[in-house]
Amino acid sequence: MLAELALAVTSATTAAYGLRAHRLQRRLRTDPLTGLGNRAALEVAFHRARRGRRGEHLVAVALGDLNGFKALNDTHGHRFGDQVLITVATALKSTAHRGELPVRLHGDEFAILLPATTAEQAEHRARAFQAAVSAIDQVHGQPVEISMALGVMTAPAARADLSALLASADDRMYGDKAAHKFPASARR
Repeated sequence: MLAELALAVTSATTAAYGLRAHRLQRRLRTDPLTGLGNRAALEVAFHRARRGRRGEHLVAVALGDLNGFKALNDTHGHRFGDQVLITVATALKSTAHRGELPVRLHGDEFAILLPATTAEQAEHRARAFQAAVSAIDQVHGQPVEISMALGVMTAPAARADLSALLASADDRMYGDKAAHKFPASARR
């Protein structure tokens, strides 16, 4: 009887620590403001996508930030800016297909992991995310115009490097800003 009691206590303690560790891991990989994943979540998902894809399968990363966010934040205040970020995160999350992971990296910068079969498919999905953000027309009853510049980079999953993909996607994002002629104040 004593052995059974000790086993039950040990099992319950182990389960409680396991649940606590799981919750801590989730917290470490979640952006506290938006509820999206953070850079750590992106890294874990990216490495999982690389391992799960063999042959010539591609992986893509879209990197973007909000155009004119600083001006919006300065005009309406940081609390309103936070609400904008939360609303954008919701739009990104609701646009994501299975296997796609939108994350907030920092500030108004977001990334999306896109397991793609072609570069064109990755570009198409990136435009869907842009459209979802552009469709936001109000935040907490306040009319807003929001847009997101996005750059996409695709690479063979077996040889892909997350830092290199993010750097190339960042370059392409600035190309997107220049192509759409956003004012200099909207470029960060």
